[in-house]
Amino acid sequence: MQAQNTQPLPRLTLKNMHVMIDRKTHPIVNMNIQDVLIGGMPDWMAVGQRVEFSFVITLKEWERSLPTYGVVIKNDSAGLDVRYTPPTPSWRNILMKLVSEEARGNAKK
Repeated sequence: MQAQNTQPLPRLTLKNMHVMIDRKTHPIVNMNIQDVLIGGMPDWMAVGQRVEFSFVITLKEWERSLPTYGVVIKNDSAGLDVRYTPPTPSWRNILMKLVSEEARGNAKK
């Protein structure tokens, strides 16, 4: 039997992505491949509650909405922490590309 990795995955913040819930925009405080911490959410949302939302990616003149859902794992003053289902099978590649594009953009400044 293999030991499970108990280390939390590193979290990142992307300037070109936010979350849309009930047609309202909310900032992503930080995220990783399985969890997202969403700012500006109501405090009545309970642990275990299902949340349907979209990741909205904005690049230059282009915007794309990727619908998904998840379950609330924590809701406190830091934000609403949601364990989500990747919106597409290529989600890991999309995140890696967004991170590298943002890093390139920051390097040019």
